[in-house]
Amino acid sequence: MPDAFKDVAVLRQGDPQGNRMIVRLTTHNGLVIHTIAVPQDWPSGTGPTWAYLFENEGLNLIDAGAMDSYAMLADGIQGAGFRTRDIDRVIVTHGHQDHDGAAGELVEETGAELWAHDIYEHLLPHNPWDIQRKAASALQKEMERIVNNDRETNCEDSSGRSSYQERHQDYVEKRRQYHVSHGITEGERFGGLTFMHAPGHSPDELCVMLDGLVFTGDHVLPEITPHPTMRARYGKEVKGSMPARFHDEDRFYGLATYLKSLQRVVDLGEGVAVLPAHRLFNRNKFNFQKVSRASEIIGHHAGRLSRILQRVGSKPTTLESVTRGVFSKRKLIGGNLYMALSEIVAHIELLEETGDLEVDYGQSLRRTGSENHKQFIHDLTG
Repeated sequence: MPDAFKDVAVLRQGDPQGNRMIVRLTTHNGLVIHTIAVPQDWPSGTGPTWAYLFENEGLNLIDAGAMDSYAMLADGIQGAGFRTRDIDRVIVTHGHQDHDGAAGELVEETGAELWAHDIYEHLLPHNPWDIQRKAASALQKEMERIVNNDRETNCEDSSGRSSYQERHQDYVEKRRQYHVSHGITEGERFGGLTFMHAPGHSPDELCVMLDGLVFTGDHVLPEITPHPTMRARYGKEVKGSMPARFHDEDRFYGLATYLKSLQRVVDLGEGVAVLPAHRLFNRNKFNFQKVSRASEIIGHHAGRLSRILQRVGSKPTTLESVTRGVFSKRKLIGGNLYMALSEIVAHIELLEETGDLEVDYGQSLRRTGSENHKQFIHDLTG
C-alpha cells in the first residue's frame, strides 16, 4: 500500500496498460478519489489518460480524455458510481487533445463548468501547431528542413500522417467552440484545492494540490519524461488576441521554463504524492510516485544537456548529427524524428542561452568551452 493512501481499491480491471480501469483511492484524511483510465482515440505509447473524480465544493473531474473517447469516459464515470450530469466542473490540466478533447462534449451534455488556466481561453482560437511548430529561430527552421528532407528521402507514406492531421484539425475546430467558465490564476485556492501554473510541457499546464497530493497532468509522469516545448514566438494574430500579460513567450515555453516548473513541484515537499495523467498503472503494476520524481526528471535533462555537449565535441557539428547520436535509430523513424529533433532543439536552446554553445544560422553548432548549464541546474535545485 502506498503511504499516501489508506486504501487503494480496483473497482474494474483493465488491460496491462490500465485501459478502462477504475480505481478508488482513499487518503488518510478520508478523501475519496475515483480515477478512470480513459483509452486514447489513436495508438499511443503513453497509455490511457487518467481522469480524476472527487468532491470539493461539488463534484470535480480533472481531465476528460481524448476527443473520440467520450463514451469510454462516460462509461467509467458510471462504473465509479456517478452520472455524468453529477459533475459540477471539469478542470483541464492543459490544452492537449488527450486531456481536453472530450471536455467539450461533457460540458455540452451536462452543463458542467469548464475550468482551465487563464491563458487557455486565449489559445483556443489558434491551432497549437501554428504556435509551437512555427519556426521561431534559424535552428528551428533547420529542424523543419531535416524533417522534410527525411520524408522525401524515405518516401514516407503520408496516409497515416494525413489521418492524424485530419483528426487534429477536427479537434482544433471543436475546441474553438469551448467556453471557459473560469480562468484559473497562479496560487488560486478553491475549497481544498490550490492551483499552480507549471508551464514548459504546455504553456497552460496546471498542477492541482489537494490533501497532500498533486495532480500533475503531463508535467510529471512515472516511467517516461514529458516532452518539453521549444522556445516560441507568437505571430501577430496570436499576440493580438492575447492580453499583454501573456505576451512574454519565454514565461510559457522552452526547456528552462519547464525545469523551473519542475523544481516548484519538488519544493512542495517530499511527502507530497503525485497523481499523473499517464502511466499511473502500466505493465500490470501501479506507479505511485512522490514529488521526488520531478527531481529525477530534472536530472534526466541535466544529463542530456551534458551529453549533447559531449556529442558536439571539439569540432563544429550539425543538429542532425547530434540528434542521431543521442537517440537510437528506432526512435527516429517517421513522426518520431520530429519529436526527437524538437527535444534536442529545446536542449540546444538552453545551452545557447547559458553560453555553452554557439549556433551559426541554425546549421553549425560549436562549443564555447564553458559548461554554464551546470551552474544553471545547481542554482535551480539549490
